[in-house]
Amino acid sequence: MGFRLYILMRKEFLQFFRNLPLIIIVLYCMTIDVYSAGSISMDIHDYPLAVYDLSKTEESRQVIEDLREPFFQITHVLQQEDEIEPIIESGAVAVVVIFPEDFSRKMGAGEPAQMQVLLDGSISNSSELAAGYIANIVARRNIELMMTKWNVTPSAEQVVPQVVSAKRNWYNPNLLDRWNFSLMEFFVDLTLIGILLIATAMVNEKQFGTIEQLMVTPLRTWEIMVAKIVPMVVVLFFASFISIFVILVPVTGIPFQGSVVAFFFVTLLYVTAISGLGLMISTISSNLSDTVLFSILVLVPIMFLSGAFVPMEAMPNWMQTLVHFSPLKYYIDLGVGIFLKGNSLIFMWRELVALTAIGAVSFTVGALRFRKVFR
Repeated sequence: MGFRLYILMRKEFLQFFRNLPLIIIVLYCMTIDVYSAGSISMDIHDYPLAVYDLSKTEESRQVIEDLREPFFQITHVLQQEDEIEPIIESGAVAVVVIFPEDFSRKMGAGEPAQMQVLLDGSISNSSELAAGYIANIVARRNIELMMTKWNVTPSAEQVVPQVVSAKRNWYNPNLLDRWNFSLMEFFVDLTLIGILLIATAMVNEKQFGTIEQLMVTPLRTWEIMVAKIVPMVVVLFFASFISIFVILVPVTGIPFQGSVVAFFFVTLLYVTAISGLGLMISTISSNLSDTVLFSILVLVPIMFLSGAFVPMEAMPNWMQTLVHFSPLKYYIDLGVGIFLKGNSLIFMWRELVALTAIGAVSFTVGALRFRKVFR
């Protein structure tokens, strides 16, 4: 039995390495895709901005000077009010800053001087960031004006009562977006590849018409299932190793703070969970195209219910309940905890138990379904 099982697993390895498109997908997802995700940033740079300055005074020009690179780029200086709406609707700029005629006079009289900021709400995320940056720039200008008006010297500033907010960011001190984006992309790609590889391993037998030959061999159903799963798990582990120690750590610069053994143990539990999904997909797919479509159909809810892209707190109540049934949610919690925080598995025992339970149920259901269809 052991020799027959070894021969079948060896055949599965060779079959995978002969499948060039599948090799390209695995390598692309675990290298280029993970690296590309780390190149994305939520910050705004050279954001197109237009100025409509009715004041045309030194005070308004000082504020305009602050609205410069690297955050903003003044691309248009408007002369008429009628130019505002067309320039936003055309998409040429996303922000228009308007200074009224009495801007300088009110500042000189010690009255609140107002400026208007028009934002393109169709791109809400970028507009919200731009509004926050402008608010910070104006607040900094207000402090400088206050210091100048009251003739507060640097030495006197030290004795003026003030509230100071001292922030300290743990685990990602510089709040680098690429750390989060690259890790999330790694977890999602591992999920997709895991489901796809395990489902494809069995569907290939159907597509090439060798399933009947496999069924008449002395191997039992569970031996066939093991022979299909084990080689793909080895491929997943090898691809994960490449992604972590070739891309994430040396190139993206994400520090691996925890135990490598603990991380790959958690990965093994997670692969077991998604193996059940792959087995179920293999029972309802007749070719590789069906397998890819069903894999994406399963991946999308798992991905969006994991909290990787949308915080659980931002979801409706009924959807927050479904989040607890997503294995990816617990894998992300465990993976980030080990990777960035250096947590031990004992500290995260609740997530570990939950992932183990979901994996046991998923694999059992998939194995029973596989046995029923292919025995």
